[in-house]
Amino acid sequence: MGRDEAVVRRMSELLRSGAVMLDMACPLCSAPLFRLKSGEIVCPTHGSVKVVKDDSEAIEIQSRAVLDRLEALAASRVGELTEMLRREDERELLDRLESWLDVLERVRRLKLMASREERK
Repeated sequence: MGRDEAVVRRMSELLRSGAVMLDMACPLCSAPLFRLKSGEIVCPTHGSVKVVKDDSEAIEIQSRAVLDRLEALAASRVGELTEMLRREDERELLDRLESWLDVLERVRRLKLMASREERK
């Protein structure tokens, strides 16, 4: 099943469960948003979403999503390079690993700072 088919299937499931399709779209994927019986707003692709009031909130959410994707990429690359180091011992691999670890650390620090700002 392709990604689009999975999203359509999820939208059907949401409607069958009593969710209401809204006239708003997900800012990340443009899929229609749904309001569950509980009042929670969800995207069929991303799950729970926050409805923004203005552009600054939208930018903040998009920034968090970018940081999440970058964190996942950095963690994946660290894992790949670690596996490569098991098979070969090259200084270049160690340099690349160090660079990706730096990226991972910075992303996590930025996310921590952002979550502290949200709580204020």
